[in-house]
Amino acid sequence: MGGGIIVAKVTSPGHKLGQLIGNFFEVFFCNRLTKFSEELGFYCDKKGPRPKVRGKKRKVAWTDSEGNVHDLDYVFEMNATVDKMGEPVAFIELAWRRYTKHSRNKAGEIEAALVPLGNTYRNTCNFLGAILGGEFTEGARKQLTSHNINILYISYRKIVEAFLIKGINLDYPEDATNKQKYRLIDAWANLSQSDIKDIEKTFRESIKSDYDMFIRSLKKALQRKVEKVRILSLFGDEIVFNSINEAIASIESYEIAAREGLAFCKFEIYIGFSNGDKIEGSFHGREEALRFLRIYE
Repeated sequence: MGGGIIVAKVTSPGHKLGQLIGNFFEVFFCNRLTKFSEELGFYCDKKGPRPKVRGKKRKVAWTDSEGNVHDLDYVFEMNATVDKMGEPVAFIELAWRRYTKHSRNKAGEIEAALVPLGNTYRNTCNFLGAILGGEFTEGARKQLTSHNINILYISYRKIVEAFLIKGINLDYPEDATNKQKYRLIDAWANLSQSDIKDIEKTFRESIKSDYDMFIRSLKKALQRKVEKVRILSLFGDEIVFNSINEAIASIESYEIAAREGLAFCKFEIYIGFSNGDKIEGSFHGREEALRFLRIYE
């Protein structure tokens, strides 16, 4: 950030300014989401090297149940390390737009990635999120919230106000000349690391209430606890447990044999969580049922 930025005159200054703002936005949230995930004991996957998981690829990508591959900004994983892929517990996309004219299309792209992945990994993932910065119409935002996607929306005005403390006015009109845009790029290039930290502090304070609300929702989702496990067999027996370990022990010792001439058919398992979430599964074999339960150990 800042210092030593060189922009060739053949480069579109408008595009370069967009990159600079987008990079500022990305770095700001990347650092905070990574730290937050570590505090809660999760691994936050993001763009960058992870050779033992995705080889030479740097992008984060997950595949939905229809075989469609989706590139993502951040994925929180449980039981994971940089060298070992875990189970996804949260998918979060980040986007910024200078003008509203493309915001609805971007919202559609985010929805098209998050909703299928949320359905595919519903047994472990219970948070879909989008961090939107800049100009996004109310309709674009409602499009996402209607699909249970949690939104942190930050108006472009707050980005502008953060940079104004160092004399950089990013509130330039759409028809600004290249000369005006190059002046902004040059001013940005002259920012020191101390200047950037001051801008980040101002930005952080201006979005604090909205950011804290988004993080509380994420934390609640990640920290949900199993409150009840209910197991039904074909024979009509119902057994209710207060923990995953008790449920596993019961299935391990369960006698799968004919009763009064009726053969065992399947286990039906219902899990209730502290945040109100419910997950259910139907399994015809003991090992399948155990694999399902052990996800939540």
